[in-house]
Amino acid sequence: MTLRYQPKVGEVVECDFGQFPDPPIAPPANGRIPNEMRKRRLSVVLNGRLPNGCVLVIPLSSSHNPDAVRRGFHVHLPSALVPVTHAYDPRDRWAIAECVTHVARARLHPLRDRNGSLSVHLPREVVTAIQTAVLRSCSGLSLLAPAEAPVTEAEPA
Repeated sequence: MTLRYQPKVGEVVECDFGQFPDPPIAPPANGRIPNEMRKRRLSVVLNGRLPNGCVLVIPLSSSHNPDAVRRGFHVHLPSALVPVTHAYDPRDRWAIAECVTHVARARLHPLRDRNGSLSVHLPREVVTAIQTAVLRSCSGLSLLAPAEAPVTEAEPA
């Protein structure tokens, strides 16, 4: 069941990135190109109000690249932040900030356990760390640098 509402910033949802044909079709731009993401996976919403009915998401992964962690592209999420369900076991996860993408809201599904849908929202400080990692991945951290104070003339004593 897809989402029937606009998800909020920091909400954890399942995103169906799709399955692609095997063998791939030609030209390759019409199918999966190696290293592109596919399958259904947990994702964090960064913006659920894009004007075209799409949602900006960051995929979550249970594996990580140590170099990407060192460079600040992968944000660690302790296992306590994502509930255990029939599909997801307790484990640490990483927000893969360099894979920020927009998807149609129809690709998003609420997290579910055996009793129904779950509402999962990450703490504000974690969302801020993910947003900062996205800026870092697109060389945008300089946008966060504090502005220099305006130069003013000294008042006479």
